[in-house]
Amino acid sequence: MKILTLNTWQERGPWKERWELIFRGLKDYDPDIVGFQEVFNMDWAAEIQKRSGYPFLAVSGEHSGLVFLSRFRPVEQSCLIYRTKSPNEDYLRYGFYVRVEAPSGPVPLFNTHLSWQASDHAIRMSQVLELVEFIKLKAGTRPSAVMGDFNTAPDTLPVVFLRDSQMWTDTYAAANPGEAGLTWDYRNPYAAMERDKMAERRIDFVFVTEREGAFAKIKTSKVVFDAPGGNIWPSDHFGVMTEFE
Repeated sequence: MKILTLNTWQERGPWKERWELIFRGLKDYDPDIVGFQEVFNMDWAAEIQKRSGYPFLAVSGEHSGLVFLSRFRPVEQSCLIYRTKSPNEDYLRYGFYVRVEAPSGPVPLFNTHLSWQASDHAIRMSQVLELVEFIKLKAGTRPSAVMGDFNTAPDTLPVVFLRDSQMWTDTYAAANPGEAGLTWDYRNPYAAMERDKMAERRIDFVFVTEREGAFAKIKTSKVVFDAPGGNIWPSDHFGVMTEFE
């Protein structure tokens, strides 16, 4: 099973040209599950499904920007609206749950996008605590994949908490010890425009809550959508894709 996450940068910049690169990447990377962030246009979400050829599309029913493309049938879904709201944002943040029926059995999937500003450390930590409780409620002890734009680096408190206290596996770090794996990278001019607000770091993650079942063995994990087509880049973020055996 291959799981890919990407923040798609809404409909900003040369967005239709950017999406041509994303469609091409989906064909090349061939993931089974895709968790997108910042897809707010539901007509465009349907077009994404049509253009990419995935049999299933799951949307949250809220204005969350969180969607899943899947080769496996969704059989249950729910959306969490975080109670914790950044004073620096005039919108809400969400977590989106979908359970799919894979050949190996039911697989719970979670997609999220946390508050972004550098000063929002405590906000992100509180949102992570809410996310953990949501996952326990929906998935129980079943091994789950959790993906998205966490807007925080691997060595910060929210990720350390998930790794050390909740025993989640950061799949990229597990497969690539010591590698930075930047997904917010100033090589990308769309990210470089915000260098006064956000430092270079890996802020996009694919976690698994248990190394069991479909997630027992990580085959590879890599940064994706990290090259331009001409002078156009797929997004302001790079993505992460993890393949499990």
